Amino acid sequence: MALTEIATKIDQVELFSNKLSLEFKIVNRLFQKYNFSLSLPDENFANKKIKKLINENVYDLIWISKGLTIKPDTLKYIKKKLPDAIIVNYSPDNMMERHNQSLNFMNSLHLYDYHITTKSYIIEDFKNKGARNVIFTNQSFEPTFHYPRVLTEKEKELFGADIGFVGVWEKERCDSILYLVENGLNVKVFGDGKWNQYKEYHPNLVIKSSIFSEDYSKALQAFKISLCFLRKINHDLQTSRTMEIPACGGFMMAERTSEHLQLFEEGREAEFFSTNQELLEKCIYYLKNMNRRNIIAKNGYERCIRSGYSNLNTLKKIISNLK
Repeated sequence: MALTEIATKIDQVELFSNKLSLEFKIVNRLFQKYNFSLSLPDENFANKKIKKLINENVYDLIWISKGLTIKPDTLKYIKKKLPDAIIVNYSPDNMMERHNQSLNFMNSLHLYDYHITTKSYIIEDFKNKGARNVIFTNQSFEPTFHYPRVLTEKEKELFGADIGFVGVWEKERCDSILYLVENGLNVKVFGDGKWNQYKEYHPNLVIKSSIFSEDYSKALQAFKISLCFLRKINHDLQTSRTMEIPACGGFMMAERTSEHLQLFEEGREAEFFSTNQELLEKCIYYLKNMNRRNIIAKNGYERCIRSGYSNLNTLKKIISNLK
């Protein structure tokens, strides 16, 4: 966690238990889909733990990551005990979409000093809901985890593919992948859930179980072309893979958006597409041009370093904007 590299002292509280209960899932579903005014159960006793720490210590910054279970009275308690402390809420998700919210979160919007979001297009929505200060930040990567590795031949065979994707199923990204395989290209997907329905769909399509940790980073590097799709349900303009693929030394083929074009130079540091036909044509071209593909992957990695897209550099920029 980048905060540990900046802070002289840091205490941490886990907001969620490792395994969510059936009650939590039901309450979450009722709120998000049916608009029931129910608060998520604090199964990890995070509110109690936070208050205890506030009673025993003095903090300059209270950093809360997606505080769905944090109650308004907890934030008020912090303000009362530590009036000079800055309370920040951070989330990489679109917190203006119902499926990412909770009753506690919506009732607490005005109590945070700052909201940090990776979604530039929801800043005004945040403010209209009562948020006082909203800061946009790009996605970032963790250099101790996302970096180019020397892969063994076994790892190249296990994780590699002409074209690859790691992630959950969504209709649009599935349609794009099926378009590629039906037009003669080989694609490997690491993912579970609905992806399992496509295991026998086409000989050009390989579906493997989800991968995490080191395996995830190795796959991003091992793919000749690493696909970067955006979540349509969140209206994303960039995603965590936007930084992670090039940071791992992978060749990124991403959906073309205004933010992607600002973060990486098209045709030099990454490649982008707007339609399935363009995706197909570019994949065919780069599979035939290994040298060009390697140069772009190298340039993409160097852009991550040069532009300071790491977690630490991103956090330093955020903190410099906190008053």
